Amino acid sequence: MIWKTIGQSVTGTSHEAIDKGCEDAICFKTLPVNNDEALICFISDGAGSARYAHNASQKAATSAVQMAAYWIQRGVVPREEHLLLLAETLYDQLEQLAADAEEPLDEFACTLLGCILLPGHTCFIQIGDGAIVRNDGTGYYTHIWLPHNGEYQNTTAFITDNRNFPHLHTLVLEEDIAEVALLTDGLQMLALNMDTGTVHQPFFTNMLKWLQLATAQEHIEVLDKKLATYLRSEAINNRTDDDKTLFLATRLTQQHAGVQGTT
Repeated sequence: MIWKTIGQSVTGTSHEAIDKGCEDAICFKTLPVNNDEALICFISDGAGSARYAHNASQKAATSAVQMAAYWIQRGVVPREEHLLLLAETLYDQLEQLAADAEEPLDEFACTLLGCILLPGHTCFIQIGDGAIVRNDGTGYYTHIWLPHNGEYQNTTAFITDNRNFPHLHTLVLEEDIAEVALLTDGLQMLALNMDTGTVHQPFFTNMLKWLQLATAQEHIEVLDKKLATYLRSEAINNRTDDDKTLFLATRLTQQHAGVQGTT
């Protein structure tokens, strides 16, 4: 274990009130790479107006992880063109789901946020709102992009909007990332200061400190369960009634690796 990861999607109170299920989705995995590990995570938020929002977000998140894992397992180092191919593939898959259901493509609208982290190589991709946050190496957390919102706060871009992807963001860096977080728009008002365009530092320092201290898989599993409980808590629900997804990942430090090796 080199990457320590936890992630949960929970149903918002506004959805529970009308017996509507969670329309967020999360999928993540780690893979061995040259005595190290690669980390892949994708999250998606189905459009509230879309009839098949749940199906769309689940398809987008799981298919994106499968595609990235396929590349890594075959020694492919993803570049900008791979990220565009991934978006195009997801568009085609959602279009096929719509055709099979004999429904308009808009009924499968969803956002997409993802990261592919390899040793010395990092890829980020985003279509729509929500946010990807990273530790810049100094303990300061910064967003990769601000959430995309349209003319109104509750509007955004979706994978299915346009196959030319005018709102697609991609970034490839030749560097290591030690910590990363992904979140859907249900949490962005808690995690980001939209007035200043900055990350709310205490949100991530408080959330990640426990994952940093974890040294065994059973500790991480407990933290994962506590994350779901926290996202369903009154403290969170008093501030947002939307579905909420949060993924947190931190690399095992050399100090903790030594501790783990002696247990």
